[in-house]
Amino acid sequence: MSATWTIVDANGVEKSVADWGLVELVRERINQAPDVVAFRAEGRASDADPIFAYGSTVKFFRDGTPWFYGRVVQAPGRAAAKAEEQFYRVAGPWWYLENLVFQQTWQMTNGSDATLIATNKSRLILGQKEDGTKLATGAAIAEVLTYATARGVPITVGTISPNAIAPYAEALDRSCAEVIRNFLRWTPDAMAAFDYTTTPYPTLSIRRRADAAVISLPAYGAPISGLDLTPRHDLQVPAVVLKFEQTNDIDNDTFTSLIVQSAPTTATGDEFGALVMTLDLAGARATYQKQPVRTAVLPQSDASSGVIAWWKGKFPWLNDFADSDLTIVPGTHVLTIEHPENYPGITLSNVPNELLEGSIAKWMGLNAAPLMVTATMKFTGATTDESSAVFDANNKRVLYTRVTGTNAETQTYSRLTSETEAEPVPAGLAQALFDATGVLQYDGAIELTEQECTGVGAPGLLLNLTGGRAEWAAMAAQIQRVEEKIDTGQTRITVGPAKHLGHAELTAWLRANRNRRISYRLSERTSGSGSGNAAKVQGGEQTPRSDSVFRPSAGAPELHKPFELLDASDGSGLKVSVNANSFLQQSLTPNDTYAVSGLGTAMAVDVGTQVWLEIDFTDNAATAATIASGDGGWSGFPAPFVYDGTYPDQTLTTAFLLIGYIVAASSGLDGTVITGGPPDAPVSAKIIQCVSQNVLLQNVVFNGLPAVFPFPHHAPNLNFLRHSKKV
Repeated sequence: MSATWTIVDANGVEKSVADWGLVELVRERINQAPDVVAFRAEGRASDADPIFAYGSTVKFFRDGTPWFYGRVVQAPGRAAAKAEEQFYRVAGPWWYLENLVFQQTWQMTNGSDATLIATNKSRLILGQKEDGTKLATGAAIAEVLTYATARGVPITVGTISPNAIAPYAEALDRSCAEVIRNFLRWTPDAMAAFDYTTTPYPTLSIRRRADAAVISLPAYGAPISGLDLTPRHDLQVPAVVLKFEQTNDIDNDTFTSLIVQSAPTTATGDEFGALVMTLDLAGARATYQKQPVRTAVLPQSDASSGVIAWWKGKFPWLNDFADSDLTIVPGTHVLTIEHPENYPGITLSNVPNELLEGSIAKWMGLNAAPLMVTATMKFTGATTDESSAVFDANNKRVLYTRVTGTNAETQTYSRLTSETEAEPVPAGLAQALFDATGVLQYDGAIELTEQECTGVGAPGLLLNLTGGRAEWAAMAAQIQRVEEKIDTGQTRITVGPAKHLGHAELTAWLRANRNRRISYRLSERTSGSGSGNAAKVQGGEQTPRSDSVFRPSAGAPELHKPFELLDASDGSGLKVSVNANSFLQQSLTPNDTYAVSGLGTAMAVDVGTQVWLEIDFTDNAATAATIASGDGGWSGFPAPFVYDGTYPDQTLTTAFLLIGYIVAASSGLDGTVITGGPPDAPVSAKIIQCVSQNVLLQNVVFNGLPAVFPFPHHAPNLNFLRHSKKV
């Protein structure tokens, strides 16, 4: 009894093949490629509208059972001298996988804030789950199919048996089909095939050789009408040896590790025909921030060991006098924390050492605070002109200096700032490859001629032949392709290894492995943070400081001076900052200082920019001191004072002191040339320094009005300080 063949078009209209006017119905099913049904509309005008529109869905039934489901991918008209016709090709659901780019979910920011947003990207890390964990090949393929079906690909997912652990690989802009084939390379005996009898969509199953069903046919006699079979001993691999290399980079120290997998376990890779592959895996990366620190014990009192030597280190002019001629007046060597309100919980006992080199940052978990150290030095030797010049009538001299106190010890502190874990070595991969390539494959074709094509044989099945050579009965040849000509009842079954297991294909596979892109972005998908070697570096909050003035020895670098403009330029442009160790002195009393806002802050500048110190007063008492900058100076420049009220009953409100200004780099004025901006468009200018000393507030008269003038000074030179007054 002949089968009834019907076709349902996209509008739901169902007719028999003959009623549609179609002939030469041929179905071709292929492992890991689009299945195709082709037919002709014989005698239909080539310029007539197609029976089945391009892109429409067409369903085929045999005796009411689904036989094929696909999309019209070719519907051209074709005219000849004798007749006209239309030729159609309908592709199975694998076509959709070939034409849909697979994308993975990455946690990303939108560029305006740090909030992570799940975003699809066509940059892929093959073998990685959305949460960053490892996926076996079967689970990874299932993830691809889930992505595809969620976007309308008409597939029902069936059995997915490959379960190899493959190395990660980074890829860009790959179709779903390409990604699936990539995973199946690690289990080359896997076969993909559709069951078209299921509804509403065909079911895709991917099975390895060991999991496939077996069918048997007679080697000779009906329905076999042709046989061509060759054992492929040349493709049988005697051994698989995989060598996994990892280059680890730990704080710029690199080392390479090698892990070898062999199947069978006795394999060496020296066997003729052995499959030997070197696979690069992403190694571990780690970067440490390091901070060398040098400290020394701070003398806590006038009785502390080495206290005279310590003060000589602060004031080199003391070295002109013998240690035996110097003493600290008892009880005058005092340490205090400056602005203790800024350092809650820190007492002098928490900062017993002086920071000499390096810096203290929060990540170090240490204490640090700015200290004022004062003492009265007494000269006990015979009076000389030199001692008279620096000590008073009582042979005493008040000394003070500022230092940074800390509990840090002399050593190098470090912390881990950037880390990328090494890619795990794929377990059992060599055995999985050997299982696929170490068996004897049979290559060839079997032709069947039947009254009706019965659908015997399909990709994904294994074929044995009985009644022929003994080994054929258990050869389990893999069916890779089946072509059925419905009108003539002819079926051609192609068996053998997958295409990528041929000699040329294996060579290309090995070559492709050499170009496999390992990925250092394994943590980026979930964290949104790049996985480069760049580390997050936090600079120090406390650095060595001292306002003691001394002459550098010959050839020694010049020290930064108080209120000196320092170059802070970077890639964004020209910038300067005011030396953070500067201070404003209200009187000769050592600890009578006033905090200045803006010290050490980088300021964008250009030619013409001026930088000044602005001091606000209420009743002639300082209430604020700020570093400011701008073109043309402060409002009212160059007048140094601002008064409130009407003359002569005016009250001082503000005083200004020009610290420095910026001129063109070509200027003939003495100054420091600075350069900033991007490398391809650098800009230069010159710093002209106006003040390079700490500032003392002094009472003056300006245009007949009382004022308080910020006067440049440095503490050891008392010649002009002794005339200053407490504000």
